[in-house]
Amino acid sequence: MFFSTSCKICKIIRIFLLSVFLLILLALIQKDKLHYLKFITPENAAYFILVAGILITIFKIFEYFKNKKN
Repeated sequence: MFFSTSCKICKIIRIFLLSVFLLILLALIQKDKLHYLKFITPENAAYFILVAGILITIFKIFEYFKNKKN
């Protein structure tokens, strides 16, 4: 029932909301053990997003030139 729709955007939104709910639940249940996640800061998240974007861009450019030769 959760994934019964064929709409891709609806599935993505549902997965996102489920993830947020699970994170909130984890934060409420495991308050004393969350010190392991201190390295997750907005700055580190931004670095991760930038590096992931650069790697994906490089891969897409490589794929484009590989397909252009054929």
